[in-house]
Amino acid sequence: MSIAQFKDETGNRYGRLTVISREYPKRTLLQRHRAIWRVRCSCGTEMTISGNLLRQRIFRECGTCAQAWEKKDD
Repeated sequence: MSIAQFKDETGNRYGRLTVISREYPKRTLLQRHRAIWRVRCSCGTEMTISGNLLRQRIFRECGTCAQAWEKKDD
């Protein structure tokens, strides 16, 4: 799979996460066909996450925001 075959997610928003750029980390054989993206949460926290997890909406915010929401519900 070449780089051109990955959907460009830059600028897309998933919940509180906005995609900033594509990351190119060293990968193992199992990870070589997955696009990794740098995202920024609305609180300013940055992290990397795979594209399929973004599109499946498994992650919609950073861990800091998720913990804040859990405390708010108590």
